[in-house]
Amino acid sequence: MKKIAYLILAHNDPAHLGALARSISGYADIYVHLDAKAHLPDFILSCPDSVTFIDDRVSVAWAGISMVDAQLNLTRAALPFSERYTHFFFITGSDYPIKPEKEISKILTSSPERQFVKYIDMRDSPEHYMKLISRKQFREPVIRSSVKHITLADKLIRKCLRALKIPNRWDKRMIPYFGHTWCALTPECCKHVLDFHDNNPWFYEMNKDTMAPDEHYYHTIIGNSPFASNADGLQVYQGRGLWRLVNFHLICPSLQKWFTLEDWDEVYASDKLFVRKVNSKTGAGLVGEIDMKILSR
Repeated sequence: MKKIAYLILAHNDPAHLGALARSISGYADIYVHLDAKAHLPDFILSCPDSVTFIDDRVSVAWAGISMVDAQLNLTRAALPFSERYTHFFFITGSDYPIKPEKEISKILTSSPERQFVKYIDMRDSPEHYMKLISRKQFREPVIRSSVKHITLADKLIRKCLRALKIPNRWDKRMIPYFGHTWCALTPECCKHVLDFHDNNPWFYEMNKDTMAPDEHYYHTIIGNSPFASNADGLQVYQGRGLWRLVNFHLICPSLQKWFTLEDWDEVYASDKLFVRKVNSKTGAGLVGEIDMKILSR
């Protein structure tokens, strides 16, 4: 019987990543991309031996193309074992399940050809979403360094570059689609994404300096492919807000809130599969309550 593979992007909090891995490892395999800036041994010690930490690690910049690089590397690492899985489920190291893992597995494996991903046509929002791809945003460091004054200089350089509002040319052969990064895709769909990426370097170059390309890179490839017909897919644009396009996650509309035990009632009542964001410092009480009252661990 096939199962799912969790593809996790993590960058900090080894204690929470370990708790997350233990909560989902019974009915799935787990692959982790750890930000190259993080100390790998700390995370290995916190996680079950069954977790696979991929070798091809990149230093991830917030809202930069390196997020896509990490996602592609995870996809590439899991694909050789694709016959084992119905879906690759992309999550972060700060997620936590709020449904039993057996229930999560059943939801995905019972729809082996479905792409659990939603997106909007960015052209429906010329005043906001199209600006994410029509101007160069320079989110990746121009000068990579761990020296504080050099990193400050780099941030200033990129701020000045953004102020120039340099156009980014979008190839109109591709309808731009935007959605939540954290989704579940079949291995066949992921192979298509990877093949398209490998065979069309112009697409990567076109997205390289956009804002948060992880929120439109996979979506645009899928939305312009035959896999769109089996996806949750194109949604009616109802206004700004990534929270409108979540696939499985309970998140705060602000995207900034970290969930704690004070949010227990909301978490318990949710029909979502995961809560995002949780950490081991402020969220340990919530995790304990979830374990005891939802996951029965």
